Amino acid sequence: METLRFARARDLPPEGEPLEGPALDPSSLVGTWVNFDAASRGIARLVIKDDGAGGMTVRTFGAGFDEPRDWGEVPGHPFSDGVALSPAVAFTALHHFGSRTVTLACYLNKCLLVVDAYTRFQDGSGRSGYFARDHFYIP
Repeated sequence: METLRFARARDLPPEGEPLEGPALDPSSLVGTWVNFDAASRGIARLVIKDDGAGGMTVRTFGAGFDEPRDWGEVPGHPFSDGVALSPAVAFTALHHFGSRTVTLACYLNKCLLVVDAYTRFQDGSGRSGYFARDHFYIP
C-alpha cells in the first residue's frame, strides 16, 4: 500500500503558499482558566503559559476537594485552525498518574475554553475509562 502524503484537502496549504506553515502562536490560550461550574468534581482550573518555543505548558488543578489538587505542569501541544494559520485555537495535554492517564483535548469556542478529559485506568482494577467535559473562562 502506498503511503499517503496528504489524507485530506485540509492538509494542504492554499495554492501558491509554501508547505511549511507559520510558527504557532499560543497567546490566545495563555492565562488562568476557571471552571464555570464551581461545584464541578472534574477540573477546577488550568494555568496555560507560552513556553517561548511555539509550544505551551499546562498546569491542571483537580476539583471536588477542600482545595484544588495540583496535577503538575505538562507540555501542551497547540493546534491552529488550518495548516497556513499561526494562532493556536486548541491543544492537547497528557497527565500521567501511574495507575491512570488523563488526556486533555481542549479548544476555544467563542472566548470559552472547552476541555474534554479522557481518563484511562492502567492498574488492572477493571474500572471503565471515562470522558468528562467542562467549560472555562478567564476572570
